[in-house]
Amino acid sequence: MNKNALDYQLYLVQREIIKKYNRDFLKKYSLSYQHYLVLMVLSEFQALPVLQLGEKLSFQSGTITPIVKKMEANGLVERRRISSDERVVEVILTNKGTELIKSISEIPLDMLSSSKLTMEEYHQLMHLSKKLTESMTY
Repeated sequence: MNKNALDYQLYLVQREIIKKYNRDFLKKYSLSYQHYLVLMVLSEFQALPVLQLGEKLSFQSGTITPIVKKMEANGLVERRRISSDERVVEVILTNKGTELIKSISEIPLDMLSSSKLTMEEYHQLMHLSKKLTESMTY
């Protein structure tokens, strides 16, 4: 494998970022990176059907369900059927989940700080990342 290939470098950076989140920022909250992502989406929407939550995170339905079940067992979210359509299960933040979100709200800034990127580099990286994502999505 060509270690200078873009795809390999993107793979490595993604892997290292997730390891850093898990090891340095989320471990003390007993959260995995996937649980953290669910909380970040729910902090914006408060409640979402399971399928929409999975779509927002690009998780497959077989991936999102076990994550949500574990979070429910930990008291961070609740699942309930929507009364207008009993087939749809909605994921709702609990008070415990809302409080946890307040506790972890500084993690993105901590991550940015630990990255040693300047604000200009951060904005460039965000711009290029969004451009790559948009060009790969059809």
